[in-house]
Amino acid sequence: MEKVYKILQIVDSLDIGGTERMSANICNALTSSNIQNYLVVSRNIGPIYNFINEKDNVVFLNKKGVLDCFAFFKLFKLISKYRPSIIHAHQTSIYWAFILKLLFPGITVIWHDHWGFSDLLKDSDRKIIKFFSFLMDGVVCVNDKIKDWNIQNLKINKKYIAYIPNFPLIQVDQKSHNEIPVILCLANIRDQKDHLNLVAACASLKDENIKFKLLLAGSLEEKEWVEKVKKKVTLLNLKNDVVFLGPVINISELLSKADVGVLSSVSEGLPVSLLEYGLAGLPVVCTDVGQCKEVLGNGEFGWIVPSKSPQELAIAIKEALSDKIVANKKAEGLNQNVIKNYGSTMFIEKYFWLLNKINNSDVE
Repeated sequence: MEKVYKILQIVDSLDIGGTERMSANICNALTSSNIQNYLVVSRNIGPIYNFINEKDNVVFLNKKGVLDCFAFFKLFKLISKYRPSIIHAHQTSIYWAFILKLLFPGITVIWHDHWGFSDLLKDSDRKIIKFFSFLMDGVVCVNDKIKDWNIQNLKINKKYIAYIPNFPLIQVDQKSHNEIPVILCLANIRDQKDHLNLVAACASLKDENIKFKLLLAGSLEEKEWVEKVKKKVTLLNLKNDVVFLGPVINISELLSKADVGVLSSVSEGLPVSLLEYGLAGLPVVCTDVGQCKEVLGNGEFGWIVPSKSPQELAIAIKEALSDKIVANKKAEGLNQNVIKNYGSTMFIEKYFWLLNKINNSDVE
Protein backbone atom coordinates (compact mmCIF):
# COMPACT_ATOMS: atom_id res chain seq x y z
CA MET A 1 0.00 0.00 0.00
CA GLU A 2 1.34 3.43 -0.92
CA LYS A 3 2.40 5.56 2.02
CA VAL A 4 1.13 9.15 2.11
CA TYR A 5 3.79 11.75 2.95
CA LYS A 6 3.58 15.33 4.14
CA ILE A 7 6.80 17.08 3.22
CA LEU A 8 8.33 20.20 4.73
CA GLN A 9 11.38 21.63 2.98
CA ILE A 10 13.78 24.03 4.70
CA VAL A 11 16.07 26.31 2.69
CA ASP A 12 18.14 29.28 3.80
CA SER A 13 16.87 31.77 1.20
CA LEU A 14 15.19 32.20 -2.16
CA ASP A 15 17.99 34.26 -3.65
CA ILE A 16 19.32 33.41 -7.12
CA GLY A 17 21.23 30.11 -6.92
CA GLY A 18 21.04 26.42 -7.79
CA THR A 19 20.03 25.23 -4.30
CA GLU A 20 17.31 27.85 -4.11
CA ARG A 21 15.99 27.05 -7.59
CA MET A 22 15.84 23.35 -6.72
CA SER A 23 13.86 24.00 -3.54
CA ALA A 24 11.32 25.95 -5.61
CA ASN A 25 11.28 23.29 -8.33
CA ILE A 26 10.62 20.55 -5.78
CA CYS A 27 7.85 22.63 -4.21
CA ASN A 28 6.19 23.07 -7.61
CA ALA A 29 6.65 19.43 -8.57
CA LEU A 30 5.17 18.17 -5.29
CA THR A 31 2.24 20.56 -5.55
CA SER A 32 1.47 19.56 -9.15
CA SER A 33 1.56 15.91 -8.01
CA ASN A 34 -1.01 16.72 -5.27
CA ILE A 35 1.48 15.97 -2.49
CA GLN A 36 1.06 18.05 0.66
CA ASN A 37 4.11 20.22 1.20
CA TYR A 38 5.50 23.38 2.72
CA LEU A 39 8.63 25.33 1.83
CA VAL A 40 10.13 27.05 4.87
CA VAL A 41 12.58 29.85 4.05
CA SER A 42 14.84 30.76 6.97
CA ARG A 43 16.17 34.12 5.85
CA ASN A 44 15.65 36.06 2.60
CA ILE A 45 12.59 36.10 0.39
CA GLY A 46 14.57 36.58 -2.84
CA PRO A 47 13.51 36.57 -6.51
CA ILE A 48 13.10 32.78 -6.71
CA TYR A 49 9.87 33.28 -4.75
CA ASN A 50 8.31 34.50 -8.02
CA PHE A 51 8.75 31.03 -9.56
CA ILE A 52 6.69 29.23 -6.92
CA ASN A 53 3.22 28.38 -8.19
CA GLU A 54 1.40 27.95 -4.88
CA LYS A 55 2.66 30.72 -2.63
CA ASP A 56 0.44 29.69 0.28
CA ASN A 57 2.86 26.78 0.69
CA VAL A 58 5.75 29.12 1.54
CA VAL A 59 6.57 30.26 5.08
CA PHE A 60 9.25 32.84 5.93
CA LEU A 61 10.98 32.77 9.31
CA ASN A 62 12.95 36.03 8.88
CA LYS A 63 15.88 34.48 10.71
CA LYS A 64 18.37 37.14 11.91
CA GLY A 65 21.23 34.89 12.97
CA VAL A 66 22.33 31.37 13.89
CA LEU A 67 20.84 31.65 17.39
CA ASP A 68 17.55 33.32 16.43
CA CYS A 69 15.28 31.59 18.97
CA PHE A 70 12.18 33.47 17.83
CA ALA A 71 12.55 32.19 14.25
CA PHE A 72 13.18 28.66 15.50
CA PHE A 73 10.12 28.80 17.75
CA LYS A 74 8.05 29.87 14.74
CA LEU A 75 9.32 26.80 12.89
CA PHE A 76 8.64 24.61 15.93
CA LYS A 77 5.02 25.80 16.07
CA LEU A 78 4.56 25.16 12.35
CA ILE A 79 5.82 21.59 12.67
CA SER A 80 3.71 20.98 15.78
CA LYS A 81 0.61 22.09 13.85
CA TYR A 82 1.40 20.68 10.38
CA ARG A 83 2.99 17.40 11.60
CA PRO A 84 5.04 16.63 8.47
CA SER A 85 6.30 13.09 7.98
CA ILE A 86 9.39 14.36 6.13
CA ILE A 87 11.76 17.25 6.82
CA HIS A 88 13.76 17.87 3.67
CA ALA A 89 16.68 20.16 4.59
CA HIS A 90 18.71 21.85 1.88
CA GLN A 91 22.42 22.29 2.55
CA THR A 92 23.13 24.22 5.81
CA SER A 93 19.48 24.07 6.88
CA ILE A 94 20.37 20.59 8.13
CA TYR A 95 21.64 22.16 11.38
CA TRP A 96 18.14 23.17 12.44
CA ALA A 97 16.84 19.83 11.15
CA PHE A 98 19.17 18.07 13.61
CA ILE A 99 17.49 19.92 16.50
CA LEU A 100 14.03 19.20 15.10
CA LYS A 101 14.86 15.49 14.90
CA LEU A 102 15.62 15.49 18.62
CA LEU A 103 12.32 17.25 19.34
CA PHE A 104 10.26 15.19 16.87
CA PRO A 105 12.03 11.79 16.63
CA GLY A 106 9.24 10.29 14.55
CA ILE A 107 9.92 12.61 11.60
CA THR A 108 12.13 11.38 8.77
CA VAL A 109 15.00 13.83 8.10
CA ILE A 110 16.37 13.99 4.55
CA TRP A 111 19.44 16.08 3.78
CA HIS A 112 19.72 17.47 0.24
CA ASP A 113 23.46 17.87 -0.32
CA HIS A 114 24.09 20.37 -3.13
CA TRP A 115 27.73 21.06 -2.21
CA GLY A 116 29.05 23.09 -5.15
CA PHE A 117 32.71 22.42 -4.33
CA SER A 118 32.28 18.65 -4.69
CA ASP A 119 35.37 18.36 -6.89
CA LEU A 120 37.42 19.74 -3.98
CA LEU A 121 35.64 17.86 -1.17
CA LYS A 122 37.91 16.05 1.30
CA ASP A 123 37.13 13.50 4.02
CA SER A 124 38.23 16.04 6.64
CA ASP A 125 35.58 18.59 5.59
CA ARG A 126 32.23 19.33 7.26
CA LYS A 127 33.06 17.95 10.71
CA ILE A 128 29.85 19.14 12.41
CA ILE A 129 27.63 17.49 9.83
CA LYS A 130 29.61 14.25 10.12
CA PHE A 131 29.32 14.26 13.92
CA PHE A 132 25.54 14.76 13.97
CA SER A 133 24.79 12.68 10.87
CA PHE A 134 23.28 9.90 13.04
CA LEU A 135 20.24 12.21 13.23
CA MET A 136 19.70 11.97 9.47
CA ASP A 137 17.55 9.25 7.93
CA GLY A 138 18.62 9.71 4.30
CA VAL A 139 20.57 11.89 1.90
CA VAL A 140 19.79 13.13 -1.60
CA CYS A 141 23.07 13.87 -3.42
CA VAL A 142 23.31 15.94 -6.60
CA ASN A 143 26.26 14.03 -8.03
CA ASP A 144 28.28 10.83 -7.59
CA LYS A 145 31.25 12.50 -5.89
CA ILE A 146 29.01 13.91 -3.18
CA LYS A 147 27.34 10.51 -2.81
CA ASP A 148 30.72 8.82 -2.35
CA TRP A 149 31.73 11.39 0.29
CA ASN A 150 28.48 10.85 2.20
CA ILE A 151 28.83 7.07 2.10
CA GLN A 152 32.40 7.30 3.40
CA ASN A 153 31.77 9.88 6.12
CA LEU A 154 28.21 9.84 7.45
CA LYS A 155 26.82 7.64 10.22
CA ILE A 156 23.80 6.35 8.33
CA ASN A 157 23.05 3.26 6.28
CA LYS A 158 24.61 3.73 2.83
CA LYS A 159 21.42 2.28 1.27
CA TYR A 160 19.70 5.50 2.27
CA ILE A 161 22.17 7.75 0.43
CA ALA A 162 21.10 8.28 -3.18
CA TYR A 163 22.25 10.27 -6.18
CA ILE A 164 19.12 11.93 -7.57
CA PRO A 165 19.80 14.45 -10.35
CA ASN A 166 18.57 18.03 -10.20
CA PHE A 167 15.84 19.00 -12.62
CA PRO A 168 14.79 22.24 -14.33
CA LEU A 169 11.29 23.70 -14.47
CA ILE A 170 11.08 26.49 -17.04
CA GLN A 171 8.86 27.48 -19.95
CA VAL A 172 11.04 27.81 -23.04
CA ASP A 173 10.46 31.02 -25.02
CA GLN A 174 10.73 31.26 -28.79
CA LYS A 175 14.33 31.66 -29.98
CA SER A 176 15.37 35.13 -31.08
CA HIS A 177 17.83 35.92 -33.86
CA ASN A 178 21.02 37.83 -33.08
CA GLU A 179 23.19 39.80 -35.47
CA ILE A 180 26.11 39.26 -33.08
CA PRO A 181 26.32 35.82 -31.40
CA VAL A 182 25.37 35.83 -27.71
CA ILE A 183 27.30 33.70 -25.22
CA LEU A 184 25.43 33.19 -21.95
CA CYS A 185 26.91 32.24 -18.59
CA LEU A 186 24.15 31.66 -16.06
CA ALA A 187 26.11 31.46 -12.79
CA ASN A 188 26.53 33.60 -9.69
CA ILE A 189 29.79 35.53 -9.92
CA ARG A 190 32.01 33.89 -7.32
CA ASP A 191 35.35 32.07 -7.36
CA GLN A 192 33.83 28.59 -7.79
CA LYS A 193 32.32 29.60 -11.15
CA ASP A 194 35.69 30.94 -12.40
CA HIS A 195 34.48 33.73 -14.66
CA LEU A 196 38.13 34.78 -14.99
CA ASN A 197 38.66 31.65 -17.04
CA LEU A 198 35.71 32.53 -19.29
CA VAL A 199 36.80 36.15 -19.72
CA ALA A 200 40.31 35.01 -20.71
CA ALA A 201 38.79 32.61 -23.25
CA CYS A 202 36.69 35.43 -24.72
CA ALA A 203 39.81 37.57 -25.06
CA SER A 204 41.26 34.81 -27.27
CA LEU A 205 38.11 34.87 -29.38
CA LYS A 206 38.44 38.62 -29.80
CA ASP A 207 42.08 38.24 -30.82
CA GLU A 208 40.80 36.06 -33.69
CA ASN A 209 38.32 38.80 -34.69
CA ILE A 210 35.35 36.66 -33.66
CA LYS A 211 32.39 38.86 -32.81
CA PHE A 212 30.33 38.02 -29.73
CA LYS A 213 28.45 39.43 -26.76
CA LEU A 214 29.02 37.72 -23.41
CA LEU A 215 26.13 37.95 -20.93
CA LEU A 216 26.99 37.21 -17.29
CA ALA A 217 23.79 36.54 -15.38
CA GLY A 218 24.00 35.89 -11.66
CA SER A 219 24.43 37.36 -8.21
CA LEU A 220 26.95 40.17 -7.74
CA GLU A 221 27.00 39.86 -3.94
CA GLU A 222 30.61 38.64 -3.64
CA LYS A 223 31.99 42.12 -4.27
CA GLU A 224 35.68 41.23 -4.17
CA TRP A 225 35.33 38.52 -6.80
CA VAL A 226 33.07 40.69 -8.98
CA GLU A 227 35.73 43.42 -8.93
CA LYS A 228 38.37 40.91 -10.01
CA VAL A 229 36.25 39.87 -12.97
CA LYS A 230 35.48 43.47 -13.94
CA LYS A 231 39.18 44.42 -13.76
CA LYS A 232 40.01 41.44 -15.98
CA VAL A 233 37.37 42.56 -18.48
CA THR A 234 38.87 46.05 -18.56
CA LEU A 235 42.45 44.79 -18.76
CA LEU A 236 41.64 42.58 -21.75
CA ASN A 237 39.75 45.38 -23.52
CA LEU A 238 36.39 43.57 -23.36
CA LYS A 239 34.21 46.27 -21.80
CA ASN A 240 32.12 46.57 -24.97
CA ASP A 241 31.76 42.79 -25.28
CA VAL A 242 30.82 41.72 -21.75
CA VAL A 243 27.58 42.62 -19.95
CA PHE A 244 27.08 42.12 -16.21
CA LEU A 245 23.33 41.52 -15.89
CA GLY A 246 23.26 40.71 -12.19
CA PRO A 247 20.51 38.36 -10.94
CA VAL A 248 17.89 37.67 -13.62
CA ILE A 249 14.32 36.67 -12.81
CA ASN A 250 13.05 35.93 -16.34
CA ILE A 251 15.46 33.12 -17.17
CA SER A 252 13.33 31.82 -20.05
CA GLU A 253 13.57 35.13 -21.90
CA LEU A 254 17.31 35.27 -21.33
CA LEU A 255 17.84 31.73 -22.60
CA SER A 256 15.88 32.56 -25.76
CA LYS A 257 18.37 35.35 -26.55
CA ALA A 258 21.47 33.13 -26.29
CA ASP A 259 23.33 31.24 -29.01
CA VAL A 260 25.65 29.26 -26.73
CA GLY A 261 25.46 28.40 -23.03
CA VAL A 262 28.75 28.24 -21.10
CA LEU A 263 29.89 27.17 -17.63
CA SER A 264 33.56 27.64 -16.73
CA SER A 265 33.53 26.40 -13.12
CA VAL A 266 36.34 24.79 -11.14
CA SER A 267 33.78 22.70 -9.25
CA GLU A 268 30.07 21.88 -9.47
CA GLY A 269 27.41 19.60 -8.08
CA LEU A 270 24.89 19.26 -10.88
CA PRO A 271 24.22 22.81 -12.10
CA VAL A 272 20.56 23.58 -12.75
CA SER A 273 21.67 26.16 -15.33
CA LEU A 274 23.24 23.38 -17.43
CA LEU A 275 19.90 21.57 -17.50
CA GLU A 276 18.14 24.83 -18.38
CA TYR A 277 20.55 25.32 -21.30
CA GLY A 278 19.50 21.86 -22.47
CA LEU A 279 15.78 22.54 -22.18
CA ALA A 280 16.26 25.76 -24.14
CA GLY A 281 18.02 23.86 -26.93
CA LEU A 282 21.34 25.69 -26.59
CA PRO A 283 24.70 24.31 -27.70
CA VAL A 284 26.74 24.02 -24.49
CA VAL A 285 30.40 24.36 -23.57
CA CYS A 286 31.22 23.26 -20.04
CA THR A 287 34.22 22.42 -17.87
CA ASP A 288 34.69 18.82 -16.79
CA VAL A 289 33.47 19.17 -13.19
CA GLY A 290 30.76 17.58 -11.05
CA GLN A 291 28.13 15.68 -13.01
CA CYS A 292 28.44 17.87 -16.12
CA LYS A 293 30.12 15.22 -18.27
CA GLU A 294 27.28 12.80 -17.58
CA VAL A 295 24.66 15.38 -18.59
CA LEU A 296 26.57 16.12 -21.79
CA GLY A 297 26.88 12.44 -22.68
CA ASN A 298 30.68 12.46 -22.36
CA GLY A 299 30.84 15.09 -25.09
CA GLU A 300 28.16 13.72 -27.40
CA PHE A 301 25.71 16.46 -26.38
CA GLY A 302 28.13 19.32 -25.86
CA TRP A 303 31.74 20.39 -25.52
CA ILE A 304 33.64 19.26 -22.40
CA VAL A 305 36.91 21.04 -21.57
CA PRO A 306 39.28 20.94 -18.58
CA SER A 307 38.78 23.57 -15.89
CA LYS A 308 41.22 26.49 -15.71
CA SER A 309 42.09 26.08 -19.40
CA PRO A 310 40.97 29.27 -21.19
CA GLN A 311 42.58 28.29 -24.48
CA GLU A 312 40.66 25.01 -24.72
CA LEU A 313 37.51 26.80 -23.58
CA ALA A 314 37.98 29.37 -26.36
CA ILE A 315 38.47 26.66 -29.00
CA ALA A 316 35.26 24.90 -27.91
CA ILE A 317 33.22 28.12 -27.90
CA LYS A 318 34.56 28.97 -31.36
CA GLU A 319 33.45 25.55 -32.67
CA ALA A 320 30.02 25.92 -31.06
CA LEU A 321 29.56 29.30 -32.74
CA SER A 322 30.98 28.44 -36.15
CA ASP A 323 29.87 24.85 -36.87
CA LYS A 324 26.09 25.16 -36.82
CA ILE A 325 25.44 21.60 -37.99
CA VAL A 326 27.47 20.01 -35.17
CA ALA A 327 26.20 22.56 -32.65
CA ASN A 328 22.56 21.91 -33.50
CA LYS A 329 23.06 18.13 -33.37
CA LYS A 330 24.64 18.34 -29.93
CA ALA A 331 21.97 20.76 -28.71
CA GLU A 332 19.16 18.45 -29.88
CA GLY A 333 20.83 15.51 -28.17
CA LEU A 334 21.20 17.45 -24.93
CA ASN A 335 17.58 18.59 -25.09
CA GLN A 336 16.34 15.01 -25.37
CA ASN A 337 18.73 13.80 -22.65
CA VAL A 338 17.52 16.45 -20.21
CA ILE A 339 13.84 15.75 -20.96
CA LYS A 340 14.29 11.99 -20.60
CA ASN A 341 16.71 11.71 -17.68
CA TYR A 342 16.57 14.99 -15.75
CA GLY A 343 12.89 15.87 -15.63
CA SER A 344 10.70 16.44 -12.58
CA THR A 345 8.93 13.08 -13.07
CA MET A 346 12.23 11.23 -12.81
CA PHE A 347 13.15 13.16 -9.65
CA ILE A 348 9.80 12.47 -7.96
CA GLU A 349 10.00 8.74 -8.79
CA LYS A 350 13.52 8.36 -7.39
CA TYR A 351 12.78 10.57 -4.40
CA PHE A 352 9.77 8.54 -3.30
CA TRP A 353 11.65 5.32 -3.98
CA LEU A 354 14.20 6.55 -1.42
CA LEU A 355 11.52 7.61 1.09
CA ASN A 356 9.74 4.29 0.78
CA LYS A 357 12.98 2.38 1.27
CA ILE A 358 13.76 4.37 4.43
CA ASN A 359 10.23 3.86 5.75
CA ASN A 360 10.03 0.19 4.67
CA SER A 361 7.05 0.83 2.41
CA ASP A 362 6.65 -1.34 -0.70
CA VAL A 363 5.48 0.79 -3.61
CA GLU A 364 5.55 -0.06 -7.29
